[in-house]
Amino acid sequence: MDASREIPLAGGCVTPGVVRVGATVRRPTGPHSPFVHALLRYLDETGFDAAPRFLGIDEQGREILTFIEGVAPRCDGTQPLSDEQLVQAALLIRRFHEATTGSQLAGNAEIVCHNELGPHNTIFAGDRPVAFIDWDEAAPGSRLSDLAYAVWCFVDIGEQGGSIAAQARRLQLMCDIYGWSDIEAVVDWIAADLRGALANHERAGRHQALPIFRAMVHWIDAHATELKALT
Repeated sequence: MDASREIPLAGGCVTPGVVRVGATVRRPTGPHSPFVHALLRYLDETGFDAAPRFLGIDEQGREILTFIEGVAPRCDGTQPLSDEQLVQAALLIRRFHEATTGSQLAGNAEIVCHNELGPHNTIFAGDRPVAFIDWDEAAPGSRLSDLAYAVWCFVDIGEQGGSIAAQARRLQLMCDIYGWSDIEAVVDWIAADLRGALANHERAGRHQALPIFRAMVHWIDAHATELKALT
């Protein structure tokens, strides 16, 4: 591979402007980048190896990260994860949270949250997740919010995710492996987050998104009790 050639990255849900250059990834920076860079340095220093390493800023002002070999599943629901992949993802999420608990970056919060954990931001080698990517939204927060968002994405909770019984079992699996016992809190967080997203789209006048999010809210409200009862 030409070490100077820029190759747009595909797979997952790729942030615009992200390219591979040799053994590195180049990404646009933003106002939140200093925190992200500090977090990636911290994770590297503490031995958490399931995140890209921050290598600096290139001549175009883009951040330079290590490229991680593997596959990021597509985010269109066409690649449901196996139980083993869910187990390994839950273990890695717990390890990440433990690494940031009590850190200066977490401040007064429980942990540092990734805030967008899901298959689309996870690099897999077979059944094993080897890294979380796209840390742009990372910030201090709670275990519940980061875990619940991850469960929603990894399990694919919603109308497209299969039977309620199957979703409830997989939800329970991830929470058990992580070590989280309050299943009701996870389901309630997902429902509240979807309602909040719908309200944001309504305020912003994003009319194309409204039917999608109304359907998602309707589904979770209709099936939340079943998801909790079946766990």
